Amino acid sequence: MNAAGQKGFTLIEMLVAIAIFAVVSAIAYTGLDRAMAIRARLQTVRHAWEARALAYYRLRTDLAQVRPQTVRDSLGGLVPAFVIRRTARETIMSFTAGGPAPFGRAHASDLRRVAYVVTGGRLEWRRWQALNRAPGTRRVTLVLMRHIRHVRLQVLSPDGRFVRSWPLAGQPAQLPLTVRLVMRLDDGRRIRWLLPVAR
Repeated sequence: MNAAGQKGFTLIEMLVAIAIFAVVSAIAYTGLDRAMAIRARLQTVRHAWEARALAYYRLRTDLAQVRPQTVRDSLGGLVPAFVIRRTARETIMSFTAGGPAPFGRAHASDLRRVAYVVTGGRLEWRRWQALNRAPGTRRVTLVLMRHIRHVRLQVLSPDGRFVRSWPLAGQPAQLPLTVRLVMRLDDGRRIRWLLPVAR
């Protein structure tokens, strides 16, 4: 209040009010920024768990429909019904699976060739449009999981051994009993899946 009795704020009062407002704003911004960071982190975690659940469900469903049906590759060679192989850059598990007939094609075969491939830190699901592939046969590819640092894929053979490749020598028609998949992620977590194969 000034000397003449007029109501108002002095310069010092205004500066104090501005300082208080600045402190409150800084506290509020810090809290909001932290809340947004937590929300983003929770969304990332939720998306990761959703991806893992979908990958598990898809793999379990496909393995429950494995069929002992050999196929031909794009060069005309016979490929066993169930194959695990490794290259310098990929770990591949491919097999013939059953399932519902394509929509609108009730008399078409329900068999399809699918593969699960770990490459470049990703778990991919692949499906070919034709069971026996001609050169140039198209395929569908979906990325199921990311940030995979290491993978160990094994199957249980009928004689009770876990092995890293399939089929066994001299037994191309056999199917494994169980698939064991262990993945180590970039954040250090380990995922272990043990899934039966259809008989």
